[in-house]
Amino acid sequence: MNANMSKSNPTKTAEVQRQRLKLTKKGEKYGPSTIYLQVLGSGARGAPNTLYLFTDQKRYLFNCGECSQRLAHEHKVKLSRLDHIFITSKTWKNVGGLPGLSLTLQDVGVPNITLHGPEGLDELYNATKRFVIMKDLNVTMAKCSPSEDFEDNVMSVKYVLLGPQDNLLSSEMKPAAKKPKLDSPKVEAIDQEFEEFIHDDTDYYRSKSDHKNADNSKNRNLKHKTRSTFEKEAMKKKAEKVMHNLNKLGTTNTVAYICTLKKRLGTLDLEKCVELGVKPGPLLGQLKSGQDVVLPDGRLVLSKDVKTPDDPGPVFIVLEVPDISYLKEDEFAAHFDDGSNPQENIPAVVVHYTPPHVFNHPVYQSFMALFGPTTRHLILNSMNSCLGSEAVHRTQHKLHLLDPDIFPLLKDLSVPAVWNAHPPLPKTSSPIRLKGLEELKNKIALAQFQTIINMDAPAHGDGAPAPDAGRLELLAARTLTVFHLRPKRQLDRSAEPKLHIQDYIQETMDVDGFVPSLEQFRRLVDTMRYAKTDAKEYPKVVFLGTGSCIPSKTRNTSAIVLQIDEQRSMLLDCGEGTFGQLVRFYGPKRVNAFLRTLKAIYISHLHADHHIGLIGVLQARREALDEVSDSEAESLAQPLYLLAPGQIVTWLSKYDQQFESIRGEFTLIPNQNLTETKQSSQGEMTSAALASLGVERLATCHVAHCPNAFGVAVCLPDAHKITYSGDTIPCDELVKIGQNSTLLIHEATMEDELADEARVKMHSTTSQAIEVGRAMAARYTLLTHFSQRYARLPRLNAHILNDNKSVGIAFDNMQITMSDLDLLPHMYAPLQLMFAEHCVELELKAAHRARVKERQPSSPALPTSGTIRQYSTDHRQDGTDDKHNDHRQDDSQSQATDHRRDSNNERCEVDGRREVNLDPTDHRQTLDGHIQDMVIDNRDNIVSGS
Repeated sequence: MNANMSKSNPTKTAEVQRQRLKLTKKGEKYGPSTIYLQVLGSGARGAPNTLYLFTDQKRYLFNCGECSQRLAHEHKVKLSRLDHIFITSKTWKNVGGLPGLSLTLQDVGVPNITLHGPEGLDELYNATKRFVIMKDLNVTMAKCSPSEDFEDNVMSVKYVLLGPQDNLLSSEMKPAAKKPKLDSPKVEAIDQEFEEFIHDDTDYYRSKSDHKNADNSKNRNLKHKTRSTFEKEAMKKKAEKVMHNLNKLGTTNTVAYICTLKKRLGTLDLEKCVELGVKPGPLLGQLKSGQDVVLPDGRLVLSKDVKTPDDPGPVFIVLEVPDISYLKEDEFAAHFDDGSNPQENIPAVVVHYTPPHVFNHPVYQSFMALFGPTTRHLILNSMNSCLGSEAVHRTQHKLHLLDPDIFPLLKDLSVPAVWNAHPPLPKTSSPIRLKGLEELKNKIALAQFQTIINMDAPAHGDGAPAPDAGRLELLAARTLTVFHLRPKRQLDRSAEPKLHIQDYIQETMDVDGFVPSLEQFRRLVDTMRYAKTDAKEYPKVVFLGTGSCIPSKTRNTSAIVLQIDEQRSMLLDCGEGTFGQLVRFYGPKRVNAFLRTLKAIYISHLHADHHIGLIGVLQARREALDEVSDSEAESLAQPLYLLAPGQIVTWLSKYDQQFESIRGEFTLIPNQNLTETKQSSQGEMTSAALASLGVERLATCHVAHCPNAFGVAVCLPDAHKITYSGDTIPCDELVKIGQNSTLLIHEATMEDELADEARVKMHSTTSQAIEVGRAMAARYTLLTHFSQRYARLPRLNAHILNDNKSVGIAFDNMQITMSDLDLLPHMYAPLQLMFAEHCVELELKAAHRARVKERQPSSPALPTSGTIRQYSTDHRQDGTDDKHNDHRQDDSQSQATDHRRDSNNERCEVDGRREVNLDPTDHRQTLDGHIQDMVIDNRDNIVSGS
């Protein structure tokens, strides 16, 4: 690590914040001239329900579901000017993206964020403080009182507190989810069972010596605790839960926002002023402010004659009504079009987060009609289908060329495909080759286009109007739907994502050498598959997320499906957006069927990019079980097994108590109890649990990454064994439990030349991962968890490529059966050509690093291959204090160049973590330059999970 970096970081951060303050003060002198609402996530099942308010002075966000930051990155939505986030209710659908987004905002130098929403919303940061470290971002909670509005130089916001009106003190309240009582015997039993974990105060980013001191102190304290002390603590905790439930009954569940933009003065017509004899000076200012003036010669000049009309400031309303009993019409009466309210009070648009069963209720429809025919209604709920990403389809259509079984086209049909009747010609000078390529490309593109057309339609329409919607103008939200509020009020759907399949195929087929390489690979595939007579569909591995640390538009964070058979499956890790990836892969109709097969989720360690998607998957599984008949549900409804570090119960318990009930959705089996030592003495993984999963044996081991990090080996029927490393440096314990694996899935975060850096961050290089596979005699090794600098393809050493018979590269939305594993080593050659520009860029960077290294004094380097180093797997590791600082920043830096090569990108991307496409009203070139420097260099101030 460069020691000078830590010295420069505070300076760069201070400069970014100084620039932000300067721009804020400048904006206070005048009202914003450009304002629009932009949909980031449509609210479809599997998509965030995120709305972005853009002004040429500030930015605001309404709700922040999982994957908000990923869509923001792909579509270049600016986050660096965000100051306020408004949340309608304390549900995971609304807050699941806040932890990741907060880390992103911290990365780009945002000093403060204010949360608006229900009381206790900020407790999310307290619950996640062990794995979401806010060192430089101050999060404050606004007091959302009906008697006190929020106001800044852009708008004023009136808070409307909504709660059930029929029986506010009833314990049978009707929030969106079914909620067992928090103080039930089952919950109390869970608390007692996991007493050793639930008070976890581990700092997952401190050095080894710090952990030892903390552990010694903790042990000293435990020695003095008697049985009566624990009993007193249990009684105290039970009393606190009772008080919490009582307070919860009186707490408003949702907050609606009535937003009124500040008035903007009309523009002076200077030509008319000159004609009427108004000279430069204070008289012009008086006229612009709406005052009539008298000239020195006694003539009266009326303000309305020399300026355009003032914009009084449009109104828009954002609300979520989870149950019809929450609706309070009187709170919105001042904005109804009833003839008594001034026209400027009538909302230009009402944004509805209200769920479909309430939205379609006759009472709610009548409420909407009260706003009159001029108000438009923008719907962000599960009636929509748009998942919002074009980039995932772009990559999949290219990979589909290699093998349609391993890389099937996604079942997400929410992004429309367009067909160009006159595509551009291929780049070749040969007329014969030109004709052949054109025919081949059109044939392939047409086949993929028709495949999509022939798939089942989406499960939900895009905000289909209710039968009695009448004259209401309903707008189904799609990603990048824009509603302009100033200077004009109009809907704009021109930027909504579309698929351009012909372009994707042409980009790939035009690469010199790709077509012959593809043909050779396909012939090999046909030969190898023809020779097999015993190919089976299961077990099957589906990769949902293969990137590290932060999601990019090409690779999401860690998640792998292990489909054991047709009726049983499990997840290996569950990063943010895992449920959205499931919807894309299986489709909105089939995803529930898959979720009903999900029997277990394994979490390797407690860094956010490996488990923050867990709650979303648990809730989606509950919805899937609720849609089947009672008899079928009874056989399926047992809680899934959560195999995770026991300390995860701290986070899940806090969420369960303070947000939504999730305790009944899982049965926790701590990874600590699944090590071979523990299982031989306790037999923790019972035969009943194994039978439920459909596995013969499952064992974990400590690996060398961070406190409480584990690897796992799963023995399946037909003598198959799959081992998953999680995040780790090379580790003998993993080799031991993974001996003779059919498949090793091992993290390979960095290339071999960055071995020193990988060691500091407690990650593996590609050669180290491959060597682990050889040491455990694994038949095949699949590399995953790549730094986002390798968003398309990792860089492998030449000696590996020349003698590769067992190593493959994992991609998002890739599925592989055990009988197809032997195809993977042959795939790298055509992949290199497919992503040739990316590979060339990696080689140029490597050459640059080599030149820099030659000019520096030599230092001992760690081996990149050969024998496995004897690194300790003590769960308190040296270096954990710095590795995540570096890792997140490196992935931020890698995204700075991610997709600059895309021919479809028309806007410049300086930092891939945010949009920096500057519009004429956004004077931020200097600030963006500072942010870029800071994100590239800042390796000590920002801490995150990797």
